[in-house]
Amino acid sequence: MGIVNKAVHLIAKRPAVLLLTALLSTVVCVFEYFFMTLFYGLTMFKTGSPFDDYVNIIQFVINTISVPETAVKIILALVIAVLAASLILGLIFSGCFNILYNAVEGKEKKAGSEFVQGIKKYFLRMISLNLWTICAFVIFIIYALIAIIPAAIVVDNSISGSMNPLAGIVLSIITAAVLFFSYTFFRQYIVFWYPSAIVHDKNHFKLAKKISDSNFWSLLSKFVAFDITLVLFDILYIIANFTLANTQVVSGTINTILIVVNIVFKTIVFAILICFVFSSFKKCSDDYKQKKAIR
Repeated sequence: MGIVNKAVHLIAKRPAVLLLTALLSTVVCVFEYFFMTLFYGLTMFKTGSPFDDYVNIIQFVINTISVPETAVKIILALVIAVLAASLILGLIFSGCFNILYNAVEGKEKKAGSEFVQGIKKYFLRMISLNLWTICAFVIFIIYALIAIIPAAIVVDNSISGSMNPLAGIVLSIITAAVLFFSYTFFRQYIVFWYPSAIVHDKNHFKLAKKISDSNFWSLLSKFVAFDITLVLFDILYIIANFTLANTQVVSGTINTILIVVNIVFKTIVFAILICFVFSSFKKCSDDYKQKKAIR
């Protein structure tokens, strides 16, 4: 409850922070809806096990990008999308993170717009961070998709009886553990990088990594709590959509209601999460400086 109370306190001081989370949640929820619709459409043409489908999709992607002309078009589209996302998010992040940072520091509002002041001060820095973050995220997704392939093949063979089921279980556990810790380190470094870039003019990633490493285990359970909350809600959201689709009672009104509920829920969770990241970074940074001064 302390995390929620701190977030409510910060948002009460700077309600404009909700603008950032509302925009982010809207983009995420719209993307989720289209992805879920696409996935549901693919299940209508399902011919094998889920693991067969997964491997076949990966193979299809590899075959597609192996064609030079297609690969060039895909790369060009990705470059344009990444640049556009970096610019748009840079505009939003620089202003909103400046507002949130001032709230965390307990600064009183001054004359003029804190959002505009943040854009003037941090816009170029946020663009650079966004470019690195998006590229790192794409690389991590590719790494995760490739890492799952061996486990998917072994599990599929185990289910069909051509391989010992124990091998599928062991490999699945190892793969899940590796991906979990890869994700937790990746996520914590990235989310701490942003407040570090607001606070420090230079070496902000290096400082974010040091602070994150020194507080990794104490923060892990809290980040996992956010993950569990979002995953459980998404499971219920997906079940609701698929159940309605299978019973053929889906209408435009019901879809809209479900999307709005999803946006509202994620706006609240993202607001609490972002406030937690900035307030935790300040506390961990202050503790790190104090320990360093003692040494």
